[in-house]
Amino acid sequence: MNFAEIDQLPSPLQAVATRQTLSVGDVLFHRHEESRAIYAIKSGQVRLLHYTESGQSISHYAVYAGEICAEIALFLDAYTCSAVVEEPTQVLAFPKQDFLNALQKNPDFSIAFMTQLSYRLHTTKVMVELRSIRSAQERVLHYLRLIMPPEQNTVVLEQPLKNIASDLGISPEVLSRTLTQLASDGAIARQHRKITLLESSAGW
Repeated sequence: MNFAEIDQLPSPLQAVATRQTLSVGDVLFHRHEESRAIYAIKSGQVRLLHYTESGQSISHYAVYAGEICAEIALFLDAYTCSAVVEEPTQVLAFPKQDFLNALQKNPDFSIAFMTQLSYRLHTTKVMVELRSIRSAQERVLHYLRLIMPPEQNTVVLEQPLKNIASDLGISPEVLSRTLTQLASDGAIARQHRKITLLESSAGW
């Protein structure tokens, strides 16, 4: 289910949904802010993160078009992280009690919601696995293998490098240097956003 397509939602939610338009760098909500709404990304992208006392940002994950954002807020009084807009974005906002009511009354909607949560949990586990790999080259190679289509050895990177770097827990500069080094070492072949894993990478 695309949670941002209004006609796919239960009619009570269609009646209460409001639309917001945000620019790059806008904050959809702040950590510890009272949680009044849950959001669906209609277009664009936001990243969930929080900041340490020293001001360092710690990325959780990105939320893309069609996905729900801040679902944990359904069960808490405040948001547990901040949501920062990474590209021009439109969202649908639903009062959280109305969203909960829709989950309780509509089994198909509840299953679609649980399906997305299960997928997000799996994706988060994969990101934890990737970030536990200490070598940047091994981390990037492992990421490429994970996103590679079945029975293929070539993939086109759909996300900007800065977003991929954030997911991997490294800086964009480190990611760029790592890709260049992997190409120089013969582990990959790269044509702009198209990357091919070469046989030599199997030994990594």
